[in-house]
Amino acid sequence: MKNVGRFDQMFRIVAGLAFLSLFFFLEGGYKYLSLIGIPLLYTALTKQCLFYRIFGINSCQLSSQKS
Repeated sequence: MKNVGRFDQMFRIVAGLAFLSLFFFLEGGYKYLSLIGIPLLYTALTKQCLFYRIFGINSCQLSSQKS
């Protein structure tokens, strides 16, 4: 079930790409913190967020308009 809305999806794509780009600028062990961009991109592309499902959050407008 999709639970990530359009604005949330765009934010995750931008943030994910920004985090991944840090991989090339940071040095040492800090560069691996930039890999947090991978789950952000994954949730944006699939429109499914595990944490949203656990906490019952739904930012997808189409799903929330059901009666």
